[in-house]
Amino acid sequence: MMNYYFLNLAKNYNMKRILLSIFFIFTVIISNSQNSLDVTGDSVVYGDPSQFQLEAALSVKNISSNIAIVYCEKNVIQQNQTGTNDFCWAGTCYGASTLISTKADTINPGDKSNGFTGHYQPWGVSDTAIVEYCFYLDSDPNDRTCVTITYRATGISTDEQISKIEKIGSFYPNPSKEYTNFQYNLNSPSNLQITDVLGNVVKIIELKGAGERSIYLGDLHKGIYFGNLVENGKIIKIKKLIINK
Repeated sequence: MMNYYFLNLAKNYNMKRILLSIFFIFTVIISNSQNSLDVTGDSVVYGDPSQFQLEAALSVKNISSNIAIVYCEKNVIQQNQTGTNDFCWAGTCYGASTLISTKADTINPGDKSNGFTGHYQPWGVSDTAIVEYCFYLDSDPNDRTCVTITYRATGISTDEQISKIEKIGSFYPNPSKEYTNFQYNLNSPSNLQITDVLGNVVKIIELKGAGERSIYLGDLHKGIYFGNLVENGKIIKIKKLIINK
């Protein structure tokens, strides 16, 4: 009788150990399956083939309890042979041949980064391009969140796309020689910093409210520049500008 009692006790103990082990493994799997980043924003962008480029914007939120150092990776799924694409992330813009950003954005727990823009240049050809963008942690490249953006350079689809106002619109004309223009719609005083490809600030334009501004480019050299919209000391939007003299 005593042996039977201890035998059942041992069986119950082993069963508890097995159940605890299963629970632990299940918890680890669930924990590892949860991504640290939540990415929202444009999924489809419409434009006309005659436009210099179509632009999409994404927000990357750190939903973990740790500081996230985040890189961006680009994968071209579909694109016309004549089309090109590039992207900007963490205050730096990359050419068409760059697939992974060399700089990372540091995002605190619960905070959001609006420092991503994707661009597609149709070069006058009616086309639909599909590009995947993946954001991943420096500490764990497998902890990544990917989204797909479709660039439809086939003509504006609805009045909603035409009337949609961003905080800052694209430069026009672009490329430009002496002057370029842009529209803006801001909730707080900001400034637009024009930088060259090395990151040197060559012009600063103070902005407030909503309206349209013109920038004189005659004193700048031919090349690629970027317009960084700075709000509360942080870059929230980047626009590409080409000066062609």
